[in-house]
Amino acid sequence: MFKRTQQTARETKQEAKDVTKSKNGLFASCSFSSLGLDPKLSDQLQERMGFEAPTLVQAQSIPVILSGRDVLVNAATGTGKTIAYLAPIIHHLQAYSPKVDRSHGTFALVIVPTRELCLQVYETLEKLLHRFHWIVPGYVMGGEKKAKEKARLRKGISILIATPGRLLDHLKNTASFEHKNLRWVIFDEADCILEMGYGKETEQIIKLLGSRQHEEGEDDDDDDIVVPKGAQKQTLLLSATLNEKVNHLAKLSLDDPVMIGLDNSKLQQKQLPIESHASPDSDEDEMVIHVNKSANPSSEDYGIPSQLVQKYVKVPCGARLVALLSVLKNLFEREASQKVVVFFSTRDAVDFHHSLLSEFQWPPKSETQEEEAATKQLFLKCKTFRLHGSMEQEDRRSAFANFKAEKQALLLSTDVAARGLDFPKVRCIIQYDCPGEATEYVHRVGRTARIGEKGEALLFLQPVEIDYLKDLKKHGATLAEYPLLKVLDKFPLLGNMPRIKKVISLESHPWVISLQRALEFFTYGEPKMKNLAKNAFVSWVRGYAAHKGELKSIFVVKKLHLGHVAKSFALKEQPSLVGKSHHKETMKRKRDERQKGQHPKKRKKMSGGNSRMYACLSSSSSVHYIQDEVLLMRWAPSLGAAGLATLPRPEDKGFALEVGVGAAMAAQGTSSSVDLISSVPVLVAFKAAEARDGAEEEEARGA
Repeated sequence: MFKRTQQTARETKQEAKDVTKSKNGLFASCSFSSLGLDPKLSDQLQERMGFEAPTLVQAQSIPVILSGRDVLVNAATGTGKTIAYLAPIIHHLQAYSPKVDRSHGTFALVIVPTRELCLQVYETLEKLLHRFHWIVPGYVMGGEKKAKEKARLRKGISILIATPGRLLDHLKNTASFEHKNLRWVIFDEADCILEMGYGKETEQIIKLLGSRQHEEGEDDDDDDIVVPKGAQKQTLLLSATLNEKVNHLAKLSLDDPVMIGLDNSKLQQKQLPIESHASPDSDEDEMVIHVNKSANPSSEDYGIPSQLVQKYVKVPCGARLVALLSVLKNLFEREASQKVVVFFSTRDAVDFHHSLLSEFQWPPKSETQEEEAATKQLFLKCKTFRLHGSMEQEDRRSAFANFKAEKQALLLSTDVAARGLDFPKVRCIIQYDCPGEATEYVHRVGRTARIGEKGEALLFLQPVEIDYLKDLKKHGATLAEYPLLKVLDKFPLLGNMPRIKKVISLESHPWVISLQRALEFFTYGEPKMKNLAKNAFVSWVRGYAAHKGELKSIFVVKKLHLGHVAKSFALKEQPSLVGKSHHKETMKRKRDERQKGQHPKKRKKMSGGNSRMYACLSSSSSVHYIQDEVLLMRWAPSLGAAGLATLPRPEDKGFALEVGVGAAMAAQGTSSSVDLISSVPVLVAFKAAEARDGAEEEEARGA
């Protein structure tokens, strides 16, 4: 059966080469059945799911994946990558004889970066499996109860979708997780998985999943093995961008891979050593190529849909909020039945704007015209949803599902919604806060203009941030300016406010002045709104200061007028930068300590042998001795908690303490002698040998 599948893939490969682009350059001229897929599966895709023809990426990917080769797919967002890897897996599983059963465990593992993407892939998989009921789909992800997941894994899941952290947990701790028949491992949105800090988890997962070959003579019971002997474990990497991190993961997981999504000329321009599998007389635009193991796609390549209209709007900081609301109002009045996604940099900003847009009414209160109250209505005539990582799992699931189901809606989100999610009929993406790296820009705008549909992307920039456009242009993203003043001129002015023929500045526009006043009046009239605005202000300033690398020269906090930043959150004056979020975190930590019985006690200053000293090694290899633990935590906040949590017993006059990434330092029993083992900045705590056990334990609790 395995050889027959390979032969079928070879026969259909030539057909895949002959694909041609339709008007929008996305769809192929062939059918799903011509790619080698089972007729029932092809009918399911066309008749039940409405896909008339495969996309270009699907037409190139499916025959190669069917052949069993490892694959690296680099393609723009919204080009059908999910179907490209799910369809070949189902094609193989439905043909197994005897039929696959739940007791056989997991055959395919799909690893995705976020919970929302996990649910989205699961929903797509359920639709594909409509005619193959014996193949069981399932998912595990953070936020779900592990006990229920363990029960599902015990029963058996044929195709499992998982987030990296929860998958690693089950691989280590769930003995009933059966994966001896595992044949496919897929990293969907691989660049996002790595950017979100799951690099170590993915390496551990690859190691735990074992070798690539299903060998004969394995120790497992042969009755439980249904994967054909000699069939190779196949790994697929799918990514909208290529960079060093993705390249590193590819080297760890892929064996002699095929790259799909870039033509030979592009790769040669990037100086990537390639070896084409195409015959001499094949089409010059052949996209399926073989990349040598030495290939190094280090320079990033971004795929942005050609039908996406990209624009930017230059707005002074003090007028940002009015500009955002005006743009949104214009969009929904221009075309009522549409969806818009607005991206923010912080969770507090999402919460503030969600409450504002859910409650702010227009026109505002008038002291002279009480009859206006009867005609007041929400400023935006659409449903508004929010999505960010601090929401409860059920709330996240509900917001995700409801926004997808609505015909006219607005979603306010952090980057949790920028990772591979497919929202139908999203017409416009607004990046109210700059995304940072160009890769993040690509993922955000990829929520619109999907599968050949038209879409718009609008980026908000302050005058001091305009150089960010140069950074985007380096990566192939060219943006035109959005005509904001023309949009503002469309709105009627309230009362007797005169319309100025020529506006000197955006802040002096009559519409901006009236709307800003109304927003501030509303915010100060609701204590809840004022608190949300202050929290959002503090979080935004902190987030603005967190830009990395070359972007630090563009996004400089010192260039901001913090009073104008406050206006962008409908505040009349600049609040303190010590916000409620920090206070809440401190109170939560203290509450958790009390619940665990860790009651901090006031420590008396001790002298002589009872004194506790901390030796801190700086980046210049100089040692600083600190006795006050509060000062210590301020000096090295990232290392203090780890060091104090693993203090050795005071009887050990010499010890080595491992902190962080494994750097170590040895310290003798007195503060006057320290033997440095590593120059890496680490923290080590030590105490005189004659200190009492009781004092040691008491101080450890206090720390």
